[in-house]
Amino acid sequence: MLHVLLELLLLVAFADVTRSELAFRCPSCSAERQAACPALTAESCGEIVREPCCGCCPVCARRVGEPCGVYTPRCTSGLRCYPEPDSELPLEQLVRGLGRCALKADAEPSTGSAELS
Repeated sequence: MLHVLLELLLLVAFADVTRSELAFRCPSCSAERQAACPALTAESCGEIVREPCCGCCPVCARRVGEPCGVYTPRCTSGLRCYPEPDSELPLEQLVRGLGRCALKADAEPSTGSAELS
């Protein structure tokens, strides 16, 4: 009897994992969805990137000084989205799209000291 209960418990646990994996998949980019996308050119955008999240359409990458965040198009190559330097809640700023695209900077300046192993 204990063996049957254990098998049933494992079956239910596996079913939950399978359902959760399916819940977070984006819908496929069908021809219909792609046909509804606006036409963009490299001349008008500078750099074309894929829409954030589950989007299928191409969008213009953000340029220096433009607002950016988790749910906005990414910054153009060589740039990164940064929250305001004095922000008390930097992650909240990025989630709300209140960051700014700026030149990539090293996270930690090199001190020239040897690394600990």
